[in-house]
Amino acid sequence: MEQNIKFRLLESIGKVYEQSKDCKLDSAFFEKVDVELKHLSDYFKVSRNQSLIVAMVFALNYKGDTVDLKDLIEYFDCNPMKLLEFSDDFDVLYSKGIFKKQKSSHRVRLALSNDQFTINEKITEAILNNKPMPVIEREGFKDVIELLEKFHKLGEQRDSEELSTFELFAQAKELISSNLHFPLIKKINDYQFSIEDTYLLLYLIWETITGNETTDIGRATESIFDNPSERVKYVQKIMSNENKLISQNHLEIVEANFFSYTEMKLSESSVKMLQELGLKLFANIKKRDNIIEPAKINSKTLYFNEFERKQLDLLKTLLQEDNFKKTQNRLQSKGLPKGITALLHGSPGTGKTETVFQVAKDTNREIVKVDISQSKSMWFGESEKIIKRIFTDYKAYAKDCERMPILLFNEADAIITKRKENSTSNVSQTENAIQNIILEELENFEGIFFATTNLAKNLDSAFERRFLFKIEFQKPDISVKAKIWNSKLPSLSESECEILANRFDFSGGQIDNIVRKVEIHEIIHGITVDFNSILDFCKTELLSKNRGVRIGFTKA
Repeated sequence: MEQNIKFRLLESIGKVYEQSKDCKLDSAFFEKVDVELKHLSDYFKVSRNQSLIVAMVFALNYKGDTVDLKDLIEYFDCNPMKLLEFSDDFDVLYSKGIFKKQKSSHRVRLALSNDQFTINEKITEAILNNKPMPVIEREGFKDVIELLEKFHKLGEQRDSEELSTFELFAQAKELISSNLHFPLIKKINDYQFSIEDTYLLLYLIWETITGNETTDIGRATESIFDNPSERVKYVQKIMSNENKLISQNHLEIVEANFFSYTEMKLSESSVKMLQELGLKLFANIKKRDNIIEPAKINSKTLYFNEFERKQLDLLKTLLQEDNFKKTQNRLQSKGLPKGITALLHGSPGTGKTETVFQVAKDTNREIVKVDISQSKSMWFGESEKIIKRIFTDYKAYAKDCERMPILLFNEADAIITKRKENSTSNVSQTENAIQNIILEELENFEGIFFATTNLAKNLDSAFERRFLFKIEFQKPDISVKAKIWNSKLPSLSESECEILANRFDFSGGQIDNIVRKVEIHEIIHGITVDFNSILDFCKTELLSKNRGVRIGFTKA
């Protein structure tokens, strides 16, 4: 009997295909193919209506293309509403893995209208090899992280208008119902929220575990609703605490000065729920490029004048873990801000940034380094969101660190300078808004914040009291420069180091440039660079011949 599986099934599929042409799906048609449908339903273990759809998709696939509703409606020559009566059957066949499905790019965005179906190749292989119906195992997700990412990608498709809201919800429901074996999905499903709230909660969970403690409400809802009025109504319910996610303490609103920047985040109870289910913040996420680990910082000897050294020694001692914790506890008990903020200012090349790196290495703290040029977005209104996100991301990351990391705004001249008064330009308004956000964040800052700048004279007065430490880096004096030359080029004699320190008014960074030229010269020519060559390198360091060279008597 088994040897006839192939021929009997192909014969039944062929008859159904032939009889269904222009059949209009009327009752007479079903009577004609009743025997064939029964045979097919016995093999595929589906209903007779479902076996009809399987036979048609099977046959039309072998004409070389996927099958959608339009293809079937035209072939049956039936009222479209008649075929829609089979909508649940399509879902069942897809859920059983008998069908595979993809989305088309039709202009009409209606349920089922954009779905294109193909028969699972395992079934066609079984039939053509004269074998019984194979066991179909649906392709699943290896873990809940992968599933959450899928939910997030659906939102991206909705935001780019590849999916309608209706399609988003339909696919989200399907993913939830087929993945209840994951404890997190089962837990959320048991809440019995609306699909809108369920999807939003899943969206926020993905944002949180990937390192974004807060999420812009506008951005999130744009990933859900294609109808602007529906989106506005939904946001209003969130803002007025009418939404169940808010009223039942699953989400929290993060207050902001500007309505358009209002954000939301998971409540502490929701975060605790994730942790109890084994989901860690930043789980399975590669450490970001702007995180600098202390172990990866090369130790360097830096030279300072006595006043600079005393201030930096105090700051470094304060940031030793025991001292830091005691200091924060004492300040908090006195009702004082417990954050440690420091501004390092002075001429370029005086070692401000390297000092932060060495403090981080000595105190075993990670650095969250911010490139200010990247925060100044070309899109008006985005820069403010980016700056606010920097602080919220830092807070979220700090919670996941054993020691409080250092937030470094390197070369922060552009965002801590004097605010522009009475300016109506978009650029000035954006810069002022950025500064207001930073001032607000620093007012209640609880971590460790460093900023470096070359233009402290232009510092806005409102920032002065926000920085607990304000350390000015002077260009090194002659004795310090001589020590730097000796440390960088130990082959030089003491007198040669003094000559270089006297003749050239270089910063530490400029001295480093000379050292690099020495190393390059020795690699290329294979000989040790002599003192006269070093003098030549120094003379060509500055664009202007007279700039940086002392006038008058020198030892050379």
